[in-house]
Amino acid sequence: MTRVVSVVVLTLFLGGCATMATVDQQVSITSDPPGADVKIGGLSGTTPMSVTLPTGYAIPQAFHIQKDGYQPQTVGIQRGFRTSALVQDIFPGMLLAFVPLFVDAITGDWYYIANTSYHVRLLPVPGGNGAEKK
Repeated sequence: MTRVVSVVVLTLFLGGCATMATVDQQVSITSDPPGADVKIGGLSGTTPMSVTLPTGYAIPQAFHIQKDGYQPQTVGIQRGFRTSALVQDIFPGMLLAFVPLFVDAITGDWYYIANTSYHVRLLPVPGGNGAEKK
């Protein structure tokens, strides 16, 4: 009997939901040419730059980058799905009435930023007057 209790207690402590593993992620953005203005998730900066972004449903869909004399671009942010967190939610979650599964489904903490480094090559405006040179 004590062995069964020990296994149950161990399972409860080792199992977890993705919410407990959620951390913000660092994303770097560079451009060619450098010095482009970037807007991402309510933040702004100039390339080259590094920004800390949240995970889960709060991951921005894209960032906007522009520089005078060059065409502005919108670049999508690649998301990943933590399948291991889903498995951890289901199996130990059976003992916890699937609470971890519901929590992660509501918070979106299964998602993370899959690509944390972006390099954008900006294209000169066609027929533009004096696009900057490298």
